[in-house]
Amino acid sequence: MEKNEKKTVQHKFKLDIDKTVLRGETTLALLKQIFDKRSDKLYDWAFATNQSSINLDHIIASYKRRWRIETGFRVQDEACIMSKSKDVSIRFFYFAYEQVLQLLWVVLYKDEVSFKVFMLDMYEECVTRYKNI
Repeated sequence: MEKNEKKTVQHKFKLDIDKTVLRGETTLALLKQIFDKRSDKLYDWAFATNQSSINLDHIIASYKRRWRIETGFRVQDEACIMSKSKDVSIRFFYFAYEQVLQLLWVVLYKDEVSFKVFMLDMYEECVTRYKNI
């Protein structure tokens, strides 16, 4: 492929699992040496999708948006407080508390630290304050 070239390739596949045969088709979008304004670099991109028609001029922005959504779900999973309680009020309290933590991070700290670092810093602050009581 040449620099700035964009193309799609239809890929048919067959998957044998035990006695089950699955057949499918996927579309590969290949983009060669595309300039990224944010990093000021050229990148090669490869995407796989089940969509048959793809707008190659907008696919990078679309996938970046989708990646942010997936990252949001991952962050929400990291904030999950594990509980074996069957009491709905306790489970709801934990859920509400998780949402408050995530909201604090998004509004105040998202541009500064990752959610994991934010949670670790919160933990350290709580330990420090508890020791000073």
